Amino acid sequence: MRIDLVTTKEEFYSLRVNWDHLLSKSSADTIFLTWEWLSSWWESYGRAGARLQIFLLYDDAGTLVGIVPLCLRSRKWLPFRRLRVLQFLGDGSWDSDYLDMIIASGHEEAAVKSFWQYFRSNRRNWDVMELAGVPERSIALQWLKENCDADGGILRCVQVPCAVARLPKSWDEYITSLNPRFRTKVRSTLRELERKYTVRFYAIENESELASGLNILFELHGKRWNLKGLDGVFTGDAKKSFYHKFCSEFLRRGWLAFNFLELDGKAVACQLCFRYKRTQFLLQEGFDPAFASDSVGIALRAMVFRNAIDDGIESYDFLAGIGRHKSQWGGQVKGCQNVSIGRKSLTARLYIEAPVLMEVAKEKVKTFLPARAVETIKKFPSLLRIIRVGPGAGPSE
Repeated sequence: MRIDLVTTKEEFYSLRVNWDHLLSKSSADTIFLTWEWLSSWWESYGRAGARLQIFLLYDDAGTLVGIVPLCLRSRKWLPFRRLRVLQFLGDGSWDSDYLDMIIASGHEEAAVKSFWQYFRSNRRNWDVMELAGVPERSIALQWLKENCDADGGILRCVQVPCAVARLPKSWDEYITSLNPRFRTKVRSTLRELERKYTVRFYAIENESELASGLNILFELHGKRWNLKGLDGVFTGDAKKSFYHKFCSEFLRRGWLAFNFLELDGKAVACQLCFRYKRTQFLLQEGFDPAFASDSVGIALRAMVFRNAIDDGIESYDFLAGIGRHKSQWGGQVKGCQNVSIGRKSLTARLYIEAPVLMEVAKEKVKTFLPARAVETIKKFPSLLRIIRVGPGAGPSE
């Protein structure tokens, strides 16, 4: 199997047609791996110290059968020591889920094996791979789990729960499936809004409406987080640029589901989703705290669910994280994993296994220190994190 390396934006952008065609033939097919999503991400975030490392895998007949979309970052680690970390395109900005290798069905084992052998033979070009948000059912992940150790590597997986609600054929069937107390809350909220206000539920349908719709999202999201003393995620130009770029692409493809709840002519809640293969994915939402007593967030979600069911959508994906605000709508756990891979070297072993050892150390400390001492230590995390390593340690430098 031949492997070519793409390192320039021009090469990446020229792959558009072949990229999505291959994705449609892969078991990893998800909207977060589309050319539209990843090119928008790279255009917005790619200048932040990363280098493209997109690997194209061809079979013996010269047919493209695999794409491994990565980028290379230099990360601070120990004093006087930086690590060369390979990550998925789309990772690092808290936007993407369900990242994976794009491999044509039937070619997974040969492609992943060739990819791993390539990296073993080019070990001077990288130190570790951090593959975030890989679905548990990923065929590539299963091969790595089964073969990495025996083939000269080390691997660590950390569970990341996601939540998905399955949608039935009708709104009545769905609402009846909810907990009785919450079902009553949803129905009464919708009735009260209709009684108190002129209610309008609408979606962004063309490019001329998109910019103003996004500005409403940025404003409502900021208001919601300001109540908690936080800024929210839309404080930087890169994030806003990314949303404008991918929303424009998704609107053109018919993937965008950008909905608003308006009361007496004022937009009070919005939800930015996208639809792909009969699944609706929730990316971001916001509401006006001045209308919190009207439960406008619950009302909008109910309207979104009802609209999705009417349109034949089969599942609503809340993406990463699980909690009551998802489970009460029927959200069920769907597993993903953050995967760290390295060669069997001292550097890679320290980087990959140190977080596990630190967690073990924390638990042991709790067994012989009084609770007050443990709480004191928590206020000084450097006491327990002598080495700052591994996924989850914060944004890469």
